Amino acid sequence: MQVKSSGNSLLGLALVLSSAIDERKSVLLAASGNTLLTMNQFSSHYTTVIMPRQVTKAEGESKWILQESRLDMAGHMLKEIRAVCYRSKLEKSAEAVNNTLSDGPSEYYAILGDIKITTAGDNSKFPPSDSWLVDGQFVSWTSGSQGSKLLSVKISWQLKVGNADPFPKYNIYINKQNSTSSGNPILKLSEGNKYLGVAVAKSFYVADLEVPSGVSSLKFIIQVCGLDGARQKLEDSPFLLLPVDGS
Repeated sequence: MQVKSSGNSLLGLALVLSSAIDERKSVLLAASGNTLLTMNQFSSHYTTVIMPRQVTKAEGESKWILQESRLDMAGHMLKEIRAVCYRSKLEKSAEAVNNTLSDGPSEYYAILGDIKITTAGDNSKFPPSDSWLVDGQFVSWTSGSQGSKLLSVKISWQLKVGNADPFPKYNIYINKQNSTSSGNPILKLSEGNKYLGVAVAKSFYVADLEVPSGVSSLKFIIQVCGLDGARQKLEDSPFLLLPVDGS
C-alpha cells in the first residue's frame, strides 16, 4: 500500500478473512515502526499482526511510502478491508508526558494513496523499452511568456512485434533536460520526472505545455502498468526524446 504521513501518525489495513467452514480471522497489516510496541498495542485485537516486509520511497515523490506486506492464509477468502488510523505508542519520560499534556492534543495526518493486492505467480513481466515504437505526431511550437515556448504533441506507442496488449493503462511522465556547453544533455535535477497523466489507449495528447528557456529537450516516459497493479520502473520504460524547437 502507498501511504503519506507525518509525526507519529500511522495508517494500516485491517483484513477480515473467512474459511470454507466460516472460520473468521482478523489480520492487521501494520505500518512500519517498532515491532514490539506494535505487537503490544494490537495483538489482543487481531488474530495476526503483520509488519511490512519491505518499505521503499515511491518514484517521483519522496513523501509517499510504499509498504509491502506478505500474508499466507491458504483456504481463506478476503471479506473486508478497512483502514486503521492510529498513533505509535512511544515510551516517554515523565517530563515528556507532562510537556505533551500541556501542549494539548496533536494533529493526526496520514493519507492512504493506493492499495495493490497480488497472489503468487501474478507478477507482471514488462517488455524492455526497445520493444516499443514511440512516435511524436502533430508537433506544434508557439511562443510563450519570458522566452518560454508552448508545445502541443500527440504521443503514440505500440509493440514492435504482435498486436496483443495485456496492459490496462500507462502513466505518462516528463523529464525536462538542458544542455552543457558541449551540447550533451544532462538531467535538470531541480525538476526530475513530473507526472502528466494516465492513458488507457496507446496514445496521449499534450496541449500547450510550457517549456522554460534553457531547456533543450523533453523526455516523455511511458510507464507500463500491469493487470495486477504493478508498474514498470521509470528507468526501464519506453520513452520519446523530443528536441526543443530552435535549441
